[in-house]
Amino acid sequence: MACGDWDRCETATLLSAAKYLVVMITALALNACGSPYYTSEAIEAWVVDADTGQPIEGAVVTANWQLVGFTLDTGGSKRGQLAVMETTTDANGRFFFQGFTKLNLSFGELRDQDPQILIFKPGYRYIGGGNDYTMGASSPGPHRKSQLSGKRLQMSKADPDPRKQANDLIGLTTSLANITDSGDADRVHQMLDALACERWRLKALDPRTLVLVPGGSTEHGRGCAK
Repeated sequence: MACGDWDRCETATLLSAAKYLVVMITALALNACGSPYYTSEAIEAWVVDADTGQPIEGAVVTANWQLVGFTLDTGGSKRGQLAVMETTTDANGRFFFQGFTKLNLSFGELRDQDPQILIFKPGYRYIGGGNDYTMGASSPGPHRKSQLSGKRLQMSKADPDPRKQANDLIGLTTSLANITDSGDADRVHQMLDALACERWRLKALDPRTLVLVPGGSTEHGRGCAK
């Protein structure tokens, strides 16, 4: 574009850049809108002791499908949960969640926590995470499944140093806080109890140990063997 006047040329350039930015933000926002419904396949896996290979019975397992909204960063803003489920492993270390189809009445979308799986038992390190999608890959669409399904998952014993174990549990606490902050604390009450029991166990070993239990309730962990 030829401009005889520098100020007019600079103004025209800024306006063009502003229009381009608006178009790009609008396109990203529209792309970030979730599907009006989501379908999830059933999830089945087995949890075993990393040292012995023996099944771990009574480990608490949660699955949550985190909805996120549009932001300019890659993380997105939390928009609540599409679904939250909880169960425990049986004598064979097996856990199972039913598949489902749910309407999505929000403008949120599912990303890598579709679902996020959290597994914990006092005396062990927790297992947790969502699906691992390749950067820049196209969205999997409304049909989702867990990459952990069908696998044998190894749980390691807790670090014998109470404060190191407490530090390792920060990730579990943060993940649970996203669920409780969505108003779904009652859907993960067994996991909150397990975390509270681990807090009692670690404080008995070292009173200086700090483990936070999301939700703010003092009821969790009352049935722990101290």
